[in-house]
Amino acid sequence: MTSCPVVGMSARITLIRHGETDWNAEGRLQGHLQIPLNRRGRAQAEALAAHLQDTRFDAVYSSDLLRALQTTWTIVRPTGQEVRADERLREWDLGVLVGLCRAQVEREQPHAARIRRDHLVDEPIPGGESLRQRFERVTGAIGEIAARHRGECVLVVSHGGPLGDCYRRAVGKGIEERMQIDLRNAAINQLRIDGNDWTVKSWAQTEHLVAVGLLSS
Repeated sequence: MTSCPVVGMSARITLIRHGETDWNAEGRLQGHLQIPLNRRGRAQAEALAAHLQDTRFDAVYSSDLLRALQTTWTIVRPTGQEVRADERLREWDLGVLVGLCRAQVEREQPHAARIRRDHLVDEPIPGGESLRQRFERVTGAIGEIAARHRGECVLVVSHGGPLGDCYRRAVGKGIEERMQIDLRNAAINQLRIDGNDWTVKSWAQTEHLVAVGLLSS
């Protein structure tokens, strides 16, 4: 088993979005609900495990939501490595929007739809949280993990929204700016973090999923 390369005392973060769920495939908003992986999502997790089998991680973290934990458990199953579940790595808390298909949002929750459509970053989704709250929650957690594991390689499994937050932080963009970011299920993304210096080393690697398939981003 080999270590992933690190530079100096930086932390090398392998950041992965969970495998696919039926709600992903249906375009249904999941938020903090405990939605399991579907058949293809389980196959994606197995493909991740095979691809990463020769990489030694010094620590493994996951969102505490089921779809992320199932993905992580599959990856670490050959080694039995401890998984540290952290609720700060959860998806955006979407409040009243949870369970709705994107086509339903405008019709059934016009106020919450406007928050998403107009990118109102400081206005919480009713019953949930704002984009800025999510951004600060996630990047704060990842920053703490990186500081705890300086000079080490760490696996983190989370969700699309949090991955987007980390990408923004690493390319020096705040939450205010709209961005198109590739956030595919079970893709592999690499960050290097040294204190306040975040760098994207690679993003949206999907070669390991060719035989399994994946949704468009």
